[in-house]
Amino acid sequence: MNRFDKQDVFNIFNEIKNKFIDKKEELINLDSAIGDGDLGLTMEKGFTKICSEIPSLEGENRVGIIMKKLGFAMANTVPSTMGTLIATTIMKSGDVVKTEEVIEKEHIINMVRASITGVEQRGKAKRGDKTILDALYPALEEGEKALNENKDIKEVLKELYKGSKKGLEETKDMESMHGKAAAFWEKSIGSQDPGATVIMYIFEAIYEYVINN
Repeated sequence: MNRFDKQDVFNIFNEIKNKFIDKKEELINLDSAIGDGDLGLTMEKGFTKICSEIPSLEGENRVGIIMKKLGFAMANTVPSTMGTLIATTIMKSGDVVKTEEVIEKEHIINMVRASITGVEQRGKAKRGDKTILDALYPALEEGEKALNENKDIKEVLKELYKGSKKGLEETKDMESMHGKAAAFWEKSIGSQDPGATVIMYIFEAIYEYVINN
């Protein structure tokens, strides 16, 4: 597998949905410690909605248009802060590939970069604030290294996943600066960020799809 077509996109969203069904309770517990505890439900509901929209897009071959529409579906279904931010990453990723019919490894790196920009604009956060950005930035850095070394798409996605996992671990030493978690201040130190956990699981699901297909 050297690229993704629309069927791969559909399959990947199903993989992500299944990942969040499996990890729902874990995310609820993580979010309950420093938030309102609805993150697991939000991710399950949002990606279930995305997957329910797939049949209506079977006739569309442009992967960017598909992702934009699926992102909008999620945003409308789970308009919470995290639901909106994850939907933003999907829509911004769709902007990168626009009317393309396949996603190349170069596109993937640009999609992560566009996701970061979208989250920064929407969430008014920065790296180090203990948010999803703290998983996205390390993922981008590791993915760029793999791309510059001309590694194949599987290796690029492996490094994206490893980078997000590294970033997630680093959030344990950070203090939350946004949302309800910010009310905990120093108490948030020692706990991994729930939003960064979501990003890590998304990259994990994508990588697992690639190595199994």
